[in-house]
Amino acid sequence: MVLPSFIGLAYPYILLVNLIFMSFWILRRKKEFLISLVAILLGWHTLMDNISIHPGALFQKAHYEKRSREERIQDRQIKIMSYNVRAFDLYGWTGIPGAKPGIFNMIQKENPEILCLQEFYSSSGGEFRADEIYRKLEGTKNRYLAFSVSNTRNQYGIAIFSDFPIISEGKVELDNSLSICQFTDLLVLSDTIRVYNMHLQSIHLRKHHYNFIDSLKLRYDNQQMDEIKDISSKLRDAFKKRAGQADLIAEHIDKCPYPVIVCGDFNDTPVSYTYRRIKGDRTDAFVEQGIGMGRTYNGKFPSFRIDYIIFGKEFEALHFSRKKTGFSDHYPVIGILQLP
Repeated sequence: MVLPSFIGLAYPYILLVNLIFMSFWILRRKKEFLISLVAILLGWHTLMDNISIHPGALFQKAHYEKRSREERIQDRQIKIMSYNVRAFDLYGWTGIPGAKPGIFNMIQKENPEILCLQEFYSSSGGEFRADEIYRKLEGTKNRYLAFSVSNTRNQYGIAIFSDFPIISEGKVELDNSLSICQFTDLLVLSDTIRVYNMHLQSIHLRKHHYNFIDSLKLRYDNQQMDEIKDISSKLRDAFKKRAGQADLIAEHIDKCPYPVIVCGDFNDTPVSYTYRRIKGDRTDAFVEQGIGMGRTYNGKFPSFRIDYIIFGKEFEALHFSRKKTGFSDHYPVIGILQLP
C-alpha cells in the first residue's frame, strides 16, 4: 500500500524521463525508443488517471458555464464544487489581499447546487462569524457541518452545503481526530442521492521541511540525509494512515443504498491505494471530462492532483473544470453531472 503511493509522487517525473528518452532515440532513429514506449504503455491505465485528454470539453466549457441553475435543474443536471479553502486564509498564508472575499465571490459566481468544503472554519465573532459565512453561501441554504476541532470560539472541519433538502446526515468514524468524512442524503427532485465529503490524513510537513525542499541541493551530507529520512518517514506514515481510512470509507460507500457522489481532499495521487480503494468501480469526473494533468494542489509539495469528484454508474459527467486561483493552497474542482 505504501509503495504505490511513493510511485504516485514520482510518476510525473518517471513519465517525463521516458518521454525525453523516447524522443531522443526517435530523433537518432534508434530502435531503443521502444524501451521507453513499452514502459509508457505498460502504465497506460495510470497515465489515463493522471492525464485526461478531452478536446471537446474545451468547446463545451462556455456552454455549461453559461447555464443557469434553473436551466440545469430543468434538464436534471447538478453542479458540484469541491474546495479545500484552507480556513478561508485565516492567517493570511497566501499573501494575497482579499483572499477570503475572493473565495466567496468565486463560489457565488459558480453558484453550485452542491458545495463541499474542506478545512472549513468559523468563529463566534469577527469576520469569520458563522452566520456571516452562511449569509454569503445562501445559494446553498441547507448545510451539514462536521468538525474535527470545536470549542466555544472556533470550529474547524468540513462542510456540505446544498440547494437540495438534507433528509439525513452522518459521519464515517476514522482513526484520526483531524481526518474526517461526512455524508448527507439529499432529496434531488424526486430522487435520493448520497454525497460524501472528506479530508484525509495530511503529511504534516513543517516550515523547516518546506525550506529544505526549496533549497534542496544534493550534497549527501548527514544533515541533508536526516532531512530526507524525516520527510520520507512522514510520507510513509501518512500513506499508511490514509490507506486505513480509505478502507473504512470504501466499506461505508459500498453499503450505501443510494446513488453516490464522493468529493474531497484525499491528500493522495491517482496512483495511490487510497484513491483506488475509494474510487472502486466508480467514475472520476476528471478522467471522464477533464483536460491535462489537473493539478489541484497549489503548494510546494506534493504538487499533484489530490482533490476529486467521483460518482457512481447512475450518473454521467457532462463537464469538469479546475479553477486555477491562488486564494488557497488547493484549486477548486467543479463537475456537472447528469442525473439518472
